[in-house]
Amino acid sequence: MTRVRSFRKDLLEVRVYADRVAAGAAGAEMAADLIRGEIARNGRMAIVFASAVSQNPFLAALREQPGIAWDRITAFHMDEYAGMSGDHPASFRRFLRERLFDHVPVAAFHQLDGEAADADSECARYAGLLQAGQPSLVIMGVGENGHLAFIDPPVCDFHDARDVRPVELDDVCRMQQVHDGAFARLEDVPTRALSLTVPFFLRVPRALVFVNGAHKSAAIQAALEGAVKESCPASVLRRHSGAIMFLDPAAAGRLTT
Repeated sequence: MTRVRSFRKDLLEVRVYADRVAAGAAGAEMAADLIRGEIARNGRMAIVFASAVSQNPFLAALREQPGIAWDRITAFHMDEYAGMSGDHPASFRRFLRERLFDHVPVAAFHQLDGEAADADSECARYAGLLQAGQPSLVIMGVGENGHLAFIDPPVCDFHDARDVRPVELDDVCRMQQVHDGAFARLEDVPTRALSLTVPFFLRVPRALVFVNGAHKSAAIQAALEGAVKESCPASVLRRHSGAIMFLDPAAAGRLTT
């Protein structure tokens, strides 16, 4: 039996697993249960997926889960670099295609167009698709600076009226992309992106959040043991009654709980 340490931080349930593979496998089983249940009730489901190396164990386990009617699922993603094609090696659209949607036949994968000439119009278009789809599950990660999607501390607004917006990326976020192997140098990382916003995430009924590695431990400590504030966007997950955070021991390494 997998050993799990579980506790709550305000409304947020936190679980620490033996390693990132165990955390991803447990999250995939939970996600599969949620998906099967909702499709049985409603005949369809919409899900938002994150695109980051922290998601790899979860995505690999999810596509092996039995009994998921993938053709009843409409998929969205959280963010994309501005000016980037969907075929670029660092594209988040490509990331999800290669790790999930090339393997399972979803009904639709709605994609943010990073190459759109008008970023505001593209964000409005995607917000309309989200409104029509009404996702009931979001799969998330947390950045080294505590970001959610590409909502970095300098642009975080817990009361943002928009569901999708253009953003400027801070240097901590951009350096994380180098650490993750997406780019060779900081100067290669785009400075702008399109991103779903914090208020949107809080409206999605269920959220599964996967964080691993010692490089995320400071952000997790700030999110769980500091104040709920925009300087650590992930701290707002403590206000989400349907969220569960899955950690490996390294990511949980600075917690005092």
